[in-house]
Amino acid sequence: MSWLRRLGERESRPAPAERVLTHRESTPAEHELREQLAHDPNDEAAFDALVEIVRERADEGTHLDPLTAAPETPVAQDHAVWALAEELAGQPRAWLPLIVLARLSLEADHESAMRRLHLACERETTGLALTHAVAMLRDADAPAEAIAFGVSHWELASRDPEAGGEVVLAALETGRIEEARRLLDSLEATTPALSARIGDLNRLVEAAEDRTA
Repeated sequence: MSWLRRLGERESRPAPAERVLTHRESTPAEHELREQLAHDPNDEAAFDALVEIVRERADEGTHLDPLTAAPETPVAQDHAVWALAEELAGQPRAWLPLIVLARLSLEADHESAMRRLHLACERETTGLALTHAVAMLRDADAPAEAIAFGVSHWELASRDPEAGGEVVLAALETGRIEEARRLLDSLEATTPALSARIGDLNRLVEAAEDRTA
């Protein structure tokens, strides 16, 4: 999720824009990546690689802001990534592009962003999309929203300890220690074999409980 976190670090949150076009022709590598994503729109490695290409292309098409004399690169890059994710999100199996779109629009259009996250979790039912969605909300400094979203999809969270763990961590971040303990106990009851992950989370919750004792 490194590229998702890089998106989250941007100060600008532009609204959806038209596809960014520049003079450079598509390369064979880009064609190959697009073919991979046409086959599997949730291929993180291919998406990551293609994101870097469209960002570079966006850089070529940027110009100086006349008011600040600074390049508009972050905005152009986000527009380019938006266009790529929007193109892929139209596939019925696509969930990862929906999370990217949600991240880019979270501040500008919060309601639509949350709808995209819910749709992503409807399309991907192992808990992987939920892991990404909750982690994205945490990275966006919205841990309370991450808890509410994770709890609303707790059946999925209980299938994937990483997803459930993200919700527990969000509860700890908001100081809701009792809720973190309750969620962890529920997770442990449904995934008892995953003792290592549960053990790590339990130590964090116990430390938080000790601090508030």
